[in-house]
Amino acid sequence: MKTTSKLTAFILLAATAHGYADSKRTAEFLLVDPKSHVDKEVTLDVSHVKPVHWKSPLSEIAFFHAVTIDRRDGRFGGAILVAVPAGEATKFARKFGMDFDGRNSTTTLRGTFVLVSGRGPSGLWIIDTTGKLAELIAEKRAEFPAEAGKPGDMGKEPGVGGPGPGRRHPFRAGF
Repeated sequence: MKTTSKLTAFILLAATAHGYADSKRTAEFLLVDPKSHVDKEVTLDVSHVKPVHWKSPLSEIAFFHAVTIDRRDGRFGGAILVAVPAGEATKFARKFGMDFDGRNSTTTLRGTFVLVSGRGPSGLWIIDTTGKLAELIAEKRAEFPAEAGKPGDMGKEPGVGGPGPGRRHPFRAGF
């Protein structure tokens, strides 16, 4: 009985590792073992981006959640924060698109994989396309809100369809 459960666990582990090995250009792949990618240039296949739900702590940098996709099979590949120069935010949003809308196309994103707060896998990891973020963090010029790394709301406003139950959320009594 023990041999069967060990074999099953090994097969599941191997299948999981194989799945990540096939998707090297996704946020999930980077976040499985972030220390092996820290401060290195990375390339991601991005299906679309969403603005963050919080105000940037740095006026010269805008932040987005980049939703990645496994190009080979069209699977969701996780989401990760991306830092872009504030002056290029509109251009960035147009390039990658702001909604998935049933499409399976991807656009390539390059940047440096940096840790901006915390430690290890549970830290706040960001793809820096500005080349300035690590320096600004080291100078202690920026602090990020607690919800900064949580892609759950992905820029939605409270209310209908938002992370609610806000005033107008359909599951709130008295809607």
